[in-house]
Amino acid sequence: MKKRNKKYNPEKHAVRLDSVYRTIRLSKPIADDSKTMLNEQIHAALVAITKGVGKPEHFDVLASTVDIVFMMSMNLFDNAYADEITAARQAMFRLKDRFQRHGVFGFDGEGYNAIKALITIHDEVMNNVTGDEMLRFMRARANAIKSGNYYKGSEREKVENTDVNRGRI
Repeated sequence: MKKRNKKYNPEKHAVRLDSVYRTIRLSKPIADDSKTMLNEQIHAALVAITKGVGKPEHFDVLASTVDIVFMMSMNLFDNAYADEITAARQAMFRLKDRFQRHGVFGFDGEGYNAIKALITIHDEVMNNVTGDEMLRFMRARANAIKSGNYYKGSEREKVENTDVNRGRI
């Protein structure tokens, strides 16, 4: 015979006692110490890749920075800095392709300059967003990664540019 009632799970019906505090805290601009910690990670990743000792974790930090700035610019700032962000995204694609070909991360000159400019934009954008907005964009990026086809590089571009995918055949 089938059991009709499920066991009570207190976690499913839990009430957050700090929900008011959390809401107020997230509605404020991001704290300076949080921005400093984030900037240290970003700059450390840039230095590691520039010196040739970059790891996939460093790539992930820079990639998430590019994507967060892209999403914030698109949704909050009416596509401000579109050219700079596009250049930085292309730099990340070239960086990933270089890693796949040679086994080491390294920027070309144009890519390094594009990422440096994007980090400056990131610092400016972080001064104008709340913690809630930042968390929302980080969740959106995580969902995009889970959906697949994320930073595939030139192989993806080649597949997208074939005549079959353009609807010509």
